[in-house]
Amino acid sequence: MKVTVVIPTYKRYDYLERLLLSIERQTYKGFEVIVVDDCSPAQDEYQKVIEKFSNSFEKITYLSNEKNSGAPHSRNRGIRLARGEFIALVDDDDEWFETKLEKQLEVFEKGDQSLGLVYTWADVVDENKVKIGENRESVAGDGRRSIVDRCFVCSPSVMLRKSSLIEAGLFDEEFPSCQDWDMWTRILFNGNTCDVVKEPLVYYYKHGGETIGKSPRALVGFKKYYAKHFIKLIRYLKLRHLVRFARYLIMVKS
Repeated sequence: MKVTVVIPTYKRYDYLERLLLSIERQTYKGFEVIVVDDCSPAQDEYQKVIEKFSNSFEKITYLSNEKNSGAPHSRNRGIRLARGEFIALVDDDDEWFETKLEKQLEVFEKGDQSLGLVYTWADVVDENKVKIGENRESVAGDGRRSIVDRCFVCSPSVMLRKSSLIEAGLFDEEFPSCQDWDMWTRILFNGNTCDVVKEPLVYYYKHGGETIGKSPRALVGFKKYYAKHFIKLIRYLKLRHLVRFARYLIMVKS
């Protein structure tokens, strides 16, 4: 099997159904889907959604964590069980365009074994699917300098070589945020290159209300990232991040 789609989910069975509809429409066929529910209360509703798509994919597996453990843990659980050579990660509240998997696999097939990560462009939309932004990054090849500057990979667009994920150590479950940035950084600093499909193939939803990016969890995630990759920030003279890290340390002491 070439591809495994791994989806962490929590209390959003309605969004999950919308996502699975977009995955069902993929032009590339013959992949498996693993849904990892982070101990949501609405188990009956989730089971109905999974049953609806029981014949839509090569295989669909639904797992539920025994306790709420966070998205990194759910992703890791799905990755470890994946049979595919490539892992496509997506959150439950986003959507794919129908040619996403097909076009990413074409890029992998043209590359060599050092190609560990392929992402796509994305359209950022609100809850009514009105476009409010876009991701048009074009970093390819050696992405090390760029990744310590910013998280240029739009998470719901990413496809990775499973061996690259395993060798880099999977997601750090201690990160309350910035875990994606940390994961891509470790992959690209572990001898892997990246590439991009320069076409929007993902709807990345921005919801109203509280988000991680506006919460104290974001601050903790940034501090953990800077501490973990401090030497890289110095090596590439990422002064903006070094100054921000210094400010975070002062905030902790005050």
